[in-house]
Amino acid sequence: MLRDPPCKRYGIGVLYPRGRTFVQSGLNYDAEDAEPEADDTEVFSKKAQEALRQMAENVSGPRGDENDDFDLSGANDYRQSCLGISFLALLPPDARLRVQLTGGRYRAKSVRVAGQDRQWWLRDPVEQKLDFHSSGLIGEHRRVQKETIQLPGDGPQMTLEFRLLCRPSANPGEYLLTLCLINTSPSAGAFSHDTCLFQTFLAVSAESDDGDAKILPYRELAASEDSEEQSIKLLYRNCPTFAIGHGCAAGWGQAEDSGASKFYIFADCLPTCEVPHTTPDITTPDDRQLVVSMKDLAGLNPSNDGRKQLTDLVTEYEQWIARMRDERRRLPEHYRQTADKHLSECEICLERMKQGLEVLRQPIVAEAFRLANHAILLQQHQSRLELRDATLDEEAQKIVFSRPFSQPSLDQELSGTWRAFQVAFLLMNLESSISEGAPHRETVELIWFPTGGGKTEAYLGLSAFSMFVRRLKNPLDSGTHVLMRYTLRLLTAQQFQRAASLICAMEVIRRTKPGLGNTPFSIGIWVGRETTPNTRDSAKEMLSALQGDARKENPFLLGRCPWCAAKMGPIEHTGSKPAYKRSRYSRRKRGSGATILGYAPLDGTVVMSCPDRSCPFSEHLPVLVIDEDIYEMPPSIVIGTVDKFASLAWRPQARSLFGLDLDGKRISSPPGLIIQDELHLIAGPLGSMVGLFEGVVEELCTDHRDELCRPKIIASTATIRRYREQILALYARQSVQLFPPPGLEAGDSFFAVQVVNKPGKLYVGVNAPGLGSMQTTQVRSFTALLQASSCFSPTERDPWWTLLVFFNSLRELGTTVSLFQSDIPDYFKAYRNRRGLKETRWVNEVKELTGRLRRDQVPKAIEELEIRTNSDGTKKPVDVCLASNIIEVGVDIPRLSLMAVVGQPKTTSQYIQVTGRVGRDWPDRPGLVVTLYSASKPRDRSHFEKFRTYHERLYAEVEPTSVTPFSFPCLERALHAVMVSYVRQNGSRSAASSPEPFPAEAISTIYQIMRNRVLQIDPDELDNFEEFFSRRVREWKGWERTKWTREGLEAEPGLLRAAGEYAPQDHVRLSWATPLSMRNVDAECQAEITTLYLGEGDN
Repeated sequence: MLRDPPCKRYGIGVLYPRGRTFVQSGLNYDAEDAEPEADDTEVFSKKAQEALRQMAENVSGPRGDENDDFDLSGANDYRQSCLGISFLALLPPDARLRVQLTGGRYRAKSVRVAGQDRQWWLRDPVEQKLDFHSSGLIGEHRRVQKETIQLPGDGPQMTLEFRLLCRPSANPGEYLLTLCLINTSPSAGAFSHDTCLFQTFLAVSAESDDGDAKILPYRELAASEDSEEQSIKLLYRNCPTFAIGHGCAAGWGQAEDSGASKFYIFADCLPTCEVPHTTPDITTPDDRQLVVSMKDLAGLNPSNDGRKQLTDLVTEYEQWIARMRDERRRLPEHYRQTADKHLSECEICLERMKQGLEVLRQPIVAEAFRLANHAILLQQHQSRLELRDATLDEEAQKIVFSRPFSQPSLDQELSGTWRAFQVAFLLMNLESSISEGAPHRETVELIWFPTGGGKTEAYLGLSAFSMFVRRLKNPLDSGTHVLMRYTLRLLTAQQFQRAASLICAMEVIRRTKPGLGNTPFSIGIWVGRETTPNTRDSAKEMLSALQGDARKENPFLLGRCPWCAAKMGPIEHTGSKPAYKRSRYSRRKRGSGATILGYAPLDGTVVMSCPDRSCPFSEHLPVLVIDEDIYEMPPSIVIGTVDKFASLAWRPQARSLFGLDLDGKRISSPPGLIIQDELHLIAGPLGSMVGLFEGVVEELCTDHRDELCRPKIIASTATIRRYREQILALYARQSVQLFPPPGLEAGDSFFAVQVVNKPGKLYVGVNAPGLGSMQTTQVRSFTALLQASSCFSPTERDPWWTLLVFFNSLRELGTTVSLFQSDIPDYFKAYRNRRGLKETRWVNEVKELTGRLRRDQVPKAIEELEIRTNSDGTKKPVDVCLASNIIEVGVDIPRLSLMAVVGQPKTTSQYIQVTGRVGRDWPDRPGLVVTLYSASKPRDRSHFEKFRTYHERLYAEVEPTSVTPFSFPCLERALHAVMVSYVRQNGSRSAASSPEPFPAEAISTIYQIMRNRVLQIDPDELDNFEEFFSRRVREWKGWERTKWTREGLEAEPGLLRAAGEYAPQDHVRLSWATPLSMRNVDAECQAEITTLYLGEGDN
């Protein structure tokens, strides 16, 4: 090393003399590799610097609401002086443990370079081998052995001590051992560079003369009665843990020794783990690709109706189950019962698929299935179209698009295919999604598939099928049929765009099929007023504001026509300003700086239409974003956040979504399909609130006219544990079908198979206690990752050009912003000088992707992330993107393959979802994830020490979720809201408008509904529930409120007041604080000036 001493250069794999403390002033890297002359080279462009400055302003200030890990950075100021590994071994009497240590130490050498005195550091390799014999380990009084060695050399004395602790295991001859390496060298000077051990590598193997000695995998814990734990043990039985690190990670593998292969374990200071990707593309044993053509199933190919493809799929699955039955017989006895349960679930799914094939023989079902395939085929084609940008031709006074409109043709261009699990899921649910008497109507279907596998297409296909069946059975039975619910606004808005394309495809088909009725298929988004306008008046005001300033937030969501991809929304106006112009496809005020495409006021509301007159939706798009429009014209699909359902207590007009008129009479069928995406997010306090409200939602979706028919429920997730308990708590249903059901190994469920002959996603763990701070670790890691992508040729660098950085909190993101402003540019220069690079990576685009962005800024940020390095040059690719949990779901950008994760995320589920954003195009662009662990956070250290085990069993490490809808806090907060929701949605016109007289019949009904749910979900809470319910009834009757809410400046309170809003004490005593959201809301307070003062004689 020619410039800096080794303790400043290395932060990983260093063992310092015992008792050495940190000297922070010596950890600075500002002058590292400094050249005699000043280096004024800019690393970040002015644009990037400005973006970072704005981020720093936005994240400044306290953020007390963020639940960060407990930081123990001040608890131990000593540098790391030891590391170790624990393992299990079989040790016969003649066994020996062979320990190998390698590393390096540095000694200073004074030199003179170009007339200046300099100090170089020369590396001396360290290699030591020693044996521990079992005779000294397993004796009655000698269970700890120590070996001390002094390393040879001309410098200061360097002493290392090995300690081996041996404890007997439950099985004879097996011992649990912990090997530690300690640097016991005397310390001198501030850093003691020449008595530190660098690049530490410690390996252990077990040997004996007869070959019986060996290192064993850790034994599983005592048998658990929990079926899910037993399932995990079966599925991951081929992913054993052989060692656990202490102050380091642990690894294991095979090594060649004298021509023979031997197994060894080792202390790993920079662990890596390649996680195989899971593919939904299925290949048969004879190497045939299982393909199911949408075009054939849609009846668009005269020579092939696609039925044989469905039959082949079912047959292949049946044969796979038979092979698994054979393999089950070869399993150890303790796995067989669990294997039988798995294969029984597979056989249930198989029988349901066969039943689906039989149901397809029914004329209406067959026709709906064909139409659904046609719609999904069109949707896939149209949603992949690139944006048709628009410009305003001032001379011709018209809009010009970058590409002309073209109708989708029915030739080979439309060649969409189903993935095997998608079409199998459709077959399974054909009957139960449309027939109230089907055996599995009450079963909750849970699609469990890794991120990016195509879960959305599966339930969109089922949605299209069930909507077509409803219309074919009764063309006059319009109204809402599908409720799709999400938890995050980003995901809701993105799925709205995808589902809008499907609805357009269905509407195009309806216009050619008289049997589908005259009412258009439509879609509405039902979310909070912060995302879309709740009233027509507010919509017109927002449109007017958007016309005045195109930079304002666009609340109308659609930025492109969901059918032809024509640009919608504001486009900047340049040049002379033409007179006021209004048409069915644009809106503009005189003197305005922007023309608005696709949104225009009409009949008291704002309607949306495609701005291209050639598009079949140029008159009107079947899309509703205003709450009042949704209530008046209930759309076929309603997409909303779970929070919105809290408004049922406040908005009696919402009853139209459930097929009820103002008098509570049923005028159309209720929603028959409820879809809950990202089920794992419906947990904790949010899940408990959703579970409580679910009682009234399900009742509103239940058809009592003939045979009682409750809605079909579909859920999906990529990560979940204890799903049966969660679904029971949410939906009060015992029957759950996980699909695809697991087989005998985690990597093969027939419908999802791990790919072992292609590069997987590489995870790298960085825990650098020697650097002294997480900030220094970030500076060095980010610099290296950004610069490394420049080493690729221009045609190869794109996958790893954009560094996506995930943070657990905005506070941590703010800290890193300051690093990018100063420390990282400085370190870039040092890095370049040390490596002898002619050029440093030029950072031009730094973006933020967090919840602080406006809703309309998020899609724009995602579009910018899609820009490639080899684009036409007019747009620059993003260099760095700093992100929060907003990327956990809904961000699908195939080009991204490089990510850094700052600190272990709060849950394994979040870790899987977040790191699933990169490496999605894995056959050509394998992903690299670098996780930075804080040495001062115990939870980070724990994950680092088990790095390999954790990543090889990621899905098994997902934490169970908790949902308690009838807990005391939940009942106190929202039981009255459930009661009011039922009365105002299901009651008469008078009940919807006033709480007086007390609606005894309706209250009795909702009491029985909720009581039955308590008995199914948590009978222990029955007394608690009945006490709360009785109290709310007494309050309702006793307060004698005549209005639901306080109106204007009236002195009298209503029965309801918004939770979190300030209310006078006399109102608090006579009204209920009622949530407007399912989430926690901070209470407002109001200052009052008092006229009451203490007199001199008052106490």
